[in-house]
Amino acid sequence: MRIRQFHNPKLSIWQSAVDEVLVKKLAAQKTSTAPQDTATAGTRPDASHPSVQEAASYCAAIDSGKSLSELTAGPPPAGGVAHTLSYCSVVAMKLAQAILTGNQQNCQRYRDELGKFTDCDPLYAEAAEKYAEYFVAQCKKVPYRVHQTLDDFVIEGKLPPKARVAILGDWGTGQAAARKVLQQIAAKTPDVVIHLGDIYYSGTDFEVETYFYDPWTQILDLPNRGIPTFTLAGNHDMYSGGVAYYNLIDRLGQPASYFCLRNEYWQFLAMDTGLHDSNPTAAGTAATYLEATELEWHQDKINRAGNRRTILLSHHQPFTANDAIDGHEVNLRLYPQVSSFFPHIALWLWGHEHNFVIYEPYMGLERGRCIGHAAFPVGIDEIASQPRFPNVPVKRTDENGKSLMLGATGGLYNHGYVVMDLDGPSAKVYYFQDSDENMPLFQETIP
Repeated sequence: MRIRQFHNPKLSIWQSAVDEVLVKKLAAQKTSTAPQDTATAGTRPDASHPSVQEAASYCAAIDSGKSLSELTAGPPPAGGVAHTLSYCSVVAMKLAQAILTGNQQNCQRYRDELGKFTDCDPLYAEAAEKYAEYFVAQCKKVPYRVHQTLDDFVIEGKLPPKARVAILGDWGTGQAAARKVLQQIAAKTPDVVIHLGDIYYSGTDFEVETYFYDPWTQILDLPNRGIPTFTLAGNHDMYSGGVAYYNLIDRLGQPASYFCLRNEYWQFLAMDTGLHDSNPTAAGTAATYLEATELEWHQDKINRAGNRRTILLSHHQPFTANDAIDGHEVNLRLYPQVSSFFPHIALWLWGHEHNFVIYEPYMGLERGRCIGHAAFPVGIDEIASQPRFPNVPVKRTDENGKSLMLGATGGLYNHGYVVMDLDGPSAKVYYFQDSDENMPLFQETIP
């Protein structure tokens, strides 16, 4: 089932607020004697629910540039979800603004409008309160952590010389498809699992707990297995202020949003590209970049790698064939920062785009791979048959120029993940689809 995302913190926070209130309302409707359904615990409400649809309709209208006055001029006529045309969200957002400004007269006015004069669900008034809470949190400074010495955030002793490392991107949807992917990963008994970021819609406390931590620890059996797991900072993780994300990594035993996991032969160098893609006024359109202090730290790890091969990890992409980064195929802020790393990078894995793309060598990077397809639903009508930037070379499967692509099931592209088997200085990398957990769609050896 498709859910909708918006590259806009304010809209994402509204989706989060409606979702949280709805989940709690549905839970309260169950009888107290009903056993918990462990198969669906941590699963997001169906995207077809009227409140989810209405909130998404409002966000889509605002995202397209419509004003509140264009969306509604008065109470809508009765008649189901379609009649509201975002009206409930519009009034709820007016209520949220009144709460934020402390205007008690307008607070009462909009509560009355939601409760007495329309058939809007009462959850919208509750969602307005929750939105105001998360909006205030979002406007505070992200609690980004900066190293004190260049040896900080280096993780030793958790990556065996012979190890299986599973990597997946954009997994935090809270849908059944996400659970399926992680179950397949768990069945492959990894020694380490790394998530490249994004817990939807805006990385609130509730979403981090319900759609990430609970199913993550349950499916990977972390209390018993105790394997190291990590999660990078995606843009959606920062939309509600980032506090929930930093609480999460503390629970996982991760020191910061950037780190170096290494053994004698390999180092996984994780970058924080989410910090500078969280601005509520920019609506997520600007090209992201690294903090100068963090860049210095990464450069030190490259310089002192010795005989180690480097796997670079990030949420955002340095370039793209299918999307656009501030209107370009290349991130013109991030690329100049890290391009000097490229001769020393064995493989760069990133997410952000909900797609699977194997790139041919480009702009000095030997192996760039987009793996943001772990769970977010993408319809076959949502990815163009031809690349938006055909000059960015992608892996082809035949002489006719067909690119290597995910298969599709039920009108949606398949999901997937990466398994990397390290054996001393050698590594084999397998790219799986959830439609076939035994036969990789693509595999490669890093010499």
